[in-house]
Amino acid sequence: MAANMAPTGNRAVSAFGPVSFVQTARVLIRLAWARTGSPVLVLGIAALLLLPMVFGLVFASRGALSGDPVDFLMGRYDSLVAGLATPLIALLLGTSAFSAETDDGTLLYLVTTTTPRWWIVASRVLFASVLTGLLSAVAVLGTGLIAVSTSNPEQVVSAYTIAVFYGGVTYAALFTMLALVTRRALVSGLVYVLFWEDALSQTFQGLQYLSIRKWMAAVAESLTPSGSDRVGPSLPFALVAALVLVSVTVYLGGRRLHRPRISRIGT
Repeated sequence: MAANMAPTGNRAVSAFGPVSFVQTARVLIRLAWARTGSPVLVLGIAALLLLPMVFGLVFASRGALSGDPVDFLMGRYDSLVAGLATPLIALLLGTSAFSAETDDGTLLYLVTTTTPRWWIVASRVLFASVLTGLLSAVAVLGTGLIAVSTSNPEQVVSAYTIAVFYGGVTYAALFTMLALVTRRALVSGLVYVLFWEDALSQTFQGLQYLSIRKWMAAVAESLTPSGSDRVGPSLPFALVAALVLVSVTVYLGGRRLHRPRISRIGT
């Protein structure tokens, strides 16, 4: 990403040799963390992760009176982790970096280097998706450990660990794209999570195929014995839809960064 880089053929070369995509991604990810790792954001994410664990503690404290652990875990995972923590964490991580870099001029510097625009977007998606997936998995594993110790009834804990990591990647791609195409990415993301996924997709069954939360449910239920007869998006559909969404985000995001009106990017 040094300023003394010059294109040679189809490859960017600096005075020190070819540009390393791995090293460039590391720099971009560190920069994204510097823009998003504020105390307020860390506290907000911590609260989202601790909420399902509090319910797990209440469940464990009641002993035999708590009921079926499978129903409890699936309910808490679906509503508090997949339905709340995962999308909101992805929204915060996927939108805040581009917004901050637009305000302080860092993004304008990035797009004037020889770093491919699509690689800038891909690195941002990688940062937001991996961090969201890992944090969501911590919420799933922590809640399961508190509620049912090391047991894994009907593979619910392992199934949702995989599902929320999948959801972290998919949500991060969507919200990164929103950050690049609109100045109101945070508001648009909240409308999608709280209105589209929570209200509309519950009312109109056809909209489930455009709901990342339902895609996550398809992944989770495909890994549990009780999910074989589910109605809605299938596992193959969810996987293909996520791949398409990530690809479109990287492609359109790269095209968006080629345009000069950088000031329109943000939350």
